[in-house]
Amino acid sequence: MIKQYFKQAWTMMRQNKLFTSIYVAGTGLSIAFTMVLFIIYYVKFAPVYPEYNRDRMLVISKSAVAIGEAEKWNSCNSGANPKIAGLVKDLPHLDEVGMAMMNSWAGSTVLLPNSNEQLEVTPGMVDAGFWKVFTFQFLNGKPFDEATVEAERPVAILTENLAKRIFASTDVVGQYISYDGKDMQVIGVVADVTGTTPATAADLYIPLYYGGANRPSKYDMGLSGSVSIYMTAPTQEDVETLRSEVIDVLNRYDQEDKQFSHFWMNQPDVWWKSTFRDNCSSEPDIPGIIRGILYMLLALLFIPAMNLCGMISSRMDERMSELGVRKAYGATNAGLISQILTENLLLTLVGGAVGLALAYLIALTGGNWVYHLFDNFVMPGGVNPSYTVEMLFNPTLFLSVFGLCVILNLISALVPTILALRHTIIYSIQSKR
Repeated sequence: MIKQYFKQAWTMMRQNKLFTSIYVAGTGLSIAFTMVLFIIYYVKFAPVYPEYNRDRMLVISKSAVAIGEAEKWNSCNSGANPKIAGLVKDLPHLDEVGMAMMNSWAGSTVLLPNSNEQLEVTPGMVDAGFWKVFTFQFLNGKPFDEATVEAERPVAILTENLAKRIFASTDVVGQYISYDGKDMQVIGVVADVTGTTPATAADLYIPLYYGGANRPSKYDMGLSGSVSIYMTAPTQEDVETLRSEVIDVLNRYDQEDKQFSHFWMNQPDVWWKSTFRDNCSSEPDIPGIIRGILYMLLALLFIPAMNLCGMISSRMDERMSELGVRKAYGATNAGLISQILTENLLLTLVGGAVGLALAYLIALTGGNWVYHLFDNFVMPGGVNPSYTVEMLFNPTLFLSVFGLCVILNLISALVPTILALRHTIIYSIQSKR
């Protein structure tokens, strides 16, 4: 029976090429843009390279500070002070803690060997814990340790792409690069990190305290600073316990420090919440963000589904006599509904294939503008957003999008079909063919 339904559906598609083309195109575009939307937010939240520990990670990335307890907030900083890592390192539910400052040194350059060409790069300043919190794939060499960071040694870890641009090879451990006019020894090469993961994206990584930068000093304003703090719990179940412990540490420090008062806005954040934190004066408007995503889904899925419903209703009017004849020869309403839903399922499958191909084409070629189209919380500058095979070809991702589209398309076909079958056999047969 199912085989017969699909055979009839295929015949209908061949005989009604205009309707088929419009239906497939509409479904394909809906799936394509919805797929791109889902890809973007999947990359923000799901475990992807090198941020596989997102589900058990806490983040402190913003802070505001006031002088004295009674003063208004008079300094809005981009991050936290490195001394926080020392305050939390012995917490019972802490697994690892790392620090980083990304995309902050605009205009940094590397001198290409045997030429006078300056290659602009985006550095990431990180500590030794950074390599334990995040899971980088080292193609050669190894990460720098805490002693290297403390000693401010001039060493660097390059991404695969940068290593090939400079040396035409990734086997470059022990080689030297000229970074901002200073020689730095390459001690490792890691697989490329895409700009779609701005917390870890850079062209090269150097010690956090290189050149004396970011090191805590007597001039610090308490726990406020310029680095992001990343902490992992042993398991996902320990995250909230660790969060409570960190909050307690921050509060105790503020009570002891009478010179400054800090506004942490309920940090540390779980990972997904940290991706939406774009300022240091207020918490992310999560309800507003959810509404925005729902509005986009409405535009991308529900409105096209309503249009398809209108098209199918017109199509049912044209097929009224056919339905009447089939009912006269003994066809049941359930059988007719199954046939029509099968037709629309086949159309949706074809549209899904088109939409999938189009989504990947948009994601791979659209570049920066596609990423910013749906996401306002991308750090400016730095490494351009791009998508890896791991990010794109995820079965759960595609099945979720495609399943939602199938449900909407079948509903858009079911409603006009039921309405059409409510008419009597005589009325249906006498309807305009």
